Amino acid sequence: MFTNFWYVAEESAAVVGGPDGGPVHTRMLGQDFVLFRDTAGTVHCLSNLCVHRGASLAHGKVKGDCIECPYHGWQFNGADGTCAKIPSLGPDGKIPTRAKVDSYPVEERYGLIFVFLGDAPDADRPPILNMEEWDDPAWRWTYLNYTWPVNWQRAIENSLDPAHTEFVHPMMGYEGERDDYIVPALPLTEHPWGVGARRTNKSPTKSGSLKAGVRSGDGEGKTDTGHVGPNQVWIWIHFTDAAMFHQYAFVTPIDAHTSRRYFFQARNFILEEQHDARVMARIKEIAEQDRRVLTEMRPAFTPSSPTEEVLVGADNVIVRFREFLKDWQANGWRIDEKAVAAADPEHKAFAIPSPQRRGRKGWVIDSVPVLATASEVAQAAE
Repeated sequence: MFTNFWYVAEESAAVVGGPDGGPVHTRMLGQDFVLFRDTAGTVHCLSNLCVHRGASLAHGKVKGDCIECPYHGWQFNGADGTCAKIPSLGPDGKIPTRAKVDSYPVEERYGLIFVFLGDAPDADRPPILNMEEWDDPAWRWTYLNYTWPVNWQRAIENSLDPAHTEFVHPMMGYEGERDDYIVPALPLTEHPWGVGARRTNKSPTKSGSLKAGVRSGDGEGKTDTGHVGPNQVWIWIHFTDAAMFHQYAFVTPIDAHTSRRYFFQARNFILEEQHDARVMARIKEIAEQDRRVLTEMRPAFTPSSPTEEVLVGADNVIVRFREFLKDWQANGWRIDEKAVAAADPEHKAFAIPSPQRRGRKGWVIDSVPVLATASEVAQAAE
C-alpha cells in the first residue's frame, strides 16, 4: 500500500453535516480515520486516534469546526488537526503544542470524498482521475461500490489485464476459442502517473448482450485501459465508433487483504432510464466473475519476484504498472506492511503522515513505517 495518493474515503452522502450530522469512521491503508463536516459543510479527515489517551474520535461529537473526543472532551480542529480545547485545563489553560492529530487534504468530486493520504506538498501530488464525461448530457451514468477480500494490487492488475476477458467474462468475447486468437504486447502510452494501452479485438454479438443494441454479427471493437497512481483505473470499451462504455474505478485498500472499489460506468447509447437495471445487472455479473477468480488466487499478494510467475507479451501493461510501483517505492511511499504487523496493533499505533508534519516536530503518534528509499538502499549497500 502506498502513501501520497488520493483515496476515496466514503461517499459524500454518508457524511452528514448540521444538527443531524455526526462523525463517520473509515479505514484506509490499514489505518483508522474520522470524517466530519464543519459549520460551512466542508468535509475534514483526521487520524482517528486521540493523542490524549487513545480514544476513537469517530465515536465522539462534532462541535462547530472541531471533532470532540468522547473520553475527555478534547476538541481537534478539522482544518489542521490542532487541539482547540482541553476542558480539564479550564478556560485559560495553555494547550500543549504536541496536542495535535494529522489532518489530510480533502476534495469532494463525483459524489465521493477523496482524501490525500500523505505529506507531499500540493505541487507534487498526483491528480484525481478525470471522468471527462461527468457533466456531458450525452452520457448516462450508473454506479456501484463493493468490498472484496482481495489485495488492492491483485484487483488493479485484473482491471489492466487485456487477456482475461474472453475467459472470465464469456459474454464479452470469443472465449479464446478461435484458432487465430491472439493478444500481443500492446503499444503503451505513458503519462507522469501511469500508463495506458489500447487493444483492438474481434468479438461476436451474442443473444441478450448489450452489444446487440448497437450492431449485429461479428465486429471489431477497441478497449483502452490505464491507471493513474496505484489505485485509479479507466476502461473505455468502444463497441463501434459511436457506441461506447467508459468505466472508471477508484480502489481504496482498507488493509492489505481487503479492497473497496467505487465503480462508475458511462454509456452514450440506450440512454433511457429504463435500461439502467439491465446495465447494472450486467455490471454486477461481470464483477462477480472477477471476484470468483481473484479470491482464489495464490499467493494472495502479487509475488515479489518475477521468477515466481511466467509472464508473456500480453502482460506488458501489468509489467509497466509494476515498474511505476517500484519507482514510488523508491520515493519512500510504500508502507512496510511487515513492520506494521510486527509492531502489534494492540501495543503500537501509527498514523499516515500528513502535510502538517513537514517542518513541524513534536508528533505523538509515529508515522507509519515505509520501505527504504532508493538512496537509503544505496547507502546500506556501500
